[in-house]
Amino acid sequence: MLTEARRKLALQLFDIGAIKFGAFRLKLHEKRPDAPLSPIYIDLRLIRSFPLVMDSAIDVYKELILGLGYDLLADVPTAATPIVAVLSHDLKIGMISPRKEEKEHGIMTKVEGVFRKGDVVLLVDDLVTQAESKIEAIRGLEGQGLIVRDVVVLIDREQGGSQQLAKAGYRCRAAFLLSDLLDLYFKEKKISRDEYDRTVNYLKSALS
Repeated sequence: MLTEARRKLALQLFDIGAIKFGAFRLKLHEKRPDAPLSPIYIDLRLIRSFPLVMDSAIDVYKELILGLGYDLLADVPTAATPIVAVLSHDLKIGMISPRKEEKEHGIMTKVEGVFRKGDVVLLVDDLVTQAESKIEAIRGLEGQGLIVRDVVVLIDREQGGSQQLAKAGYRCRAAFLLSDLLDLYFKEKKISRDEYDRTVNYLKSALS
């Protein structure tokens, strides 16, 4: 069952166009150009343009991270960066950012922000499809002596990313499974039976 905060956010994401239905190419098509087009596209970068939706997202992240132990928050640049910055401010917990490319000037740091070796870092992203970008960010953090145990995301697209993280030794929490969102949107008559069925069948084929 979705909490009231999660149900509210799920409907807001649909209403602002952060979740669309049609036929879309995804990042995975860069490596697998012959993969079927996705009948759903999720663009959580739009949250930064809607302060009230940002508030809802922060409420859901705060639910999601209850009981986890950490010293710092880290984003996976750049989709989740604004959200993690607001979450950091709200929780009064420091934020750091692993760089995709090492700086070639100044102090040439691989991680932006202030930290100490041995700090436990909670990695925060917007969604998980495959886990490559998360694992790359984790490796960058661990390379600086930081400890990562947990990853939290708003949406798990249920295409193997959580399992990849688990196999690598990291726990992943998601506020929503994609199937949860589909059930809600169909129940609320936001999507048609055809859109629902095509997306459910796509998810099943992606995992087979």
